[in-house]
Amino acid sequence: MNVLELHNVHKNYGGPPVVQDVSLSIAAGQTVAIIGPNGAGKTTLFGVMAGEHRATKGSISLFGKDATRAGAQRLSHLGVARTFPVARYFLAKTVEQNLVIARDAHQSKYRNPVSRTPRSDEGIRTALRAVGLDELRHQPSNTLSHGDRKSLEIAMALTQNPAVLLLDEPTAGMGAEDIPRTIRLLKGLRESRPDLTIIITAHDMEVVFALADRVVLMANGRVALEGNPSAIRDDPLTREIYLGNSYEGDKQ
Repeated sequence: MNVLELHNVHKNYGGPPVVQDVSLSIAAGQTVAIIGPNGAGKTTLFGVMAGEHRATKGSISLFGKDATRAGAQRLSHLGVARTFPVARYFLAKTVEQNLVIARDAHQSKYRNPVSRTPRSDEGIRTALRAVGLDELRHQPSNTLSHGDRKSLEIAMALTQNPAVLLLDEPTAGMGAEDIPRTIRLLKGLRESRPDLTIIITAHDMEVVFALADRVVLMANGRVALEGNPSAIRDDPLTREIYLGNSYEGDKQ
């Protein structure tokens, strides 16, 4: 079953198209990586899939239903959650409080979820365990390492119990010691939620080739190549427009 489908999607802001004629079909449980050089249109396409930008032309369906004009809040309630290259969270709150705020804001049960006293429930505990932050649940988020802050944002997204998780540069700004941990975290998430569809953008090829079932290479707002990670890595076009001829990535 295809969870998310894009048909001939275009996006412009009054000038030349930033995204043009993009068609993708993404099945339940797949992990798809979208890669490409700066200016390829990856971030804009992510914004369109998350409902933050509306497609100028084309259509989007979610679970077989038209979602072309759905905004971010509507898509969130339909099962789409996302993270950002720079983690977004409440600095003055603890790890657990951030998760409670994210969950309650998503559920829209409370007029002012920020003011509520944190309460533990299984959804919060599950999200904390999934990202390895259960022992830091009472720690102020502004004292976390950069890697833990990114993990916190992923946990906040997981409290929404998403069917589709959009991870925009999940290892951006991380040190070399944090990247393998984040890869393990996301592999563990895939194992615990085999039905979860994950779409990532990443510049780090270690992340892409460790996690993705499919890779989409974008250039000039279009899909230039699409296929399994090995095929994309070894294609001369990938080296020409993205990796460069000096790339010596793992070919195992």
